[in-house]
Amino acid sequence: MKFIKAEPKDINGSSFSGYTISSYEHLVSCLGKPNDRVTDERWKSSDGKVRVEWSFKTKHKKPTVVTIYDYKEIIPVNEVNIWHVGAKGNVKMIDGFFKEKGLSKKSEIERN
Repeated sequence: MKFIKAEPKDINGSSFSGYTISSYEHLVSCLGKPNDRVTDERWKSSDGKVRVEWSFKTKHKKPTVVTIYDYKEIIPVNEVNIWHVGAKGNVKMIDGFFKEKGLSKKSEIERN
């Protein structure tokens, strides 16, 4: 299934569905440059809890959406290794997105 970059309105209604563990550099190499939720007015975070986010959707009338973002992190973005995953839509397509990108999605993680 082909995912394309999502627009801000497309991610409305998505919700937390797990985590992915990866370096910022690896995500950039797999997914491209993230949306800047701090300075880009189009993507600006209303509550300031997210600084960067990758957002993708399918081309269906009712698209499946995947987002990967830092949430309430205080360390520099390039040091984040545990990322939140948001989603809405078909679970199999979401799993396919992660498999296609060579990433893994976890429903829970242990934080030290």
